[in-house]
Amino acid sequence: MARFAPLYDVPILDAAADVRATFFNTEKYDVDAEAPYFEHIEIRLNIDSTAPPQRVSRLARHAERACHAAQSLRKPIPVILQATLNGSELQLVLLRDR
Repeated sequence: MARFAPLYDVPILDAAADVRATFFNTEKYDVDAEAPYFEHIEIRLNIDSTAPPQRVSRLARHAERACHAAQSLRKPIPVILQATLNGSELQLVLLRDR
């Protein structure tokens, strides 16, 4: 958010983001084979500024649109895991094959 504050003439005196989420994770505990996933994510911005609320609101929305993590969660993308072991490609097995 600090990166975009000058675009909106918003002095940031202090700012913090509190990110909370709920998720489904039964596979993590070996209950079933369904992969864990987020069910809900909430980002709460706490902003101290002398700027008018309308400008701070526009800044917050701009910062959200520019957040790669938030946008990737809104539009799912493929996630590819690759690993090496001692410099050689490691063949990854499915957890169900353990």
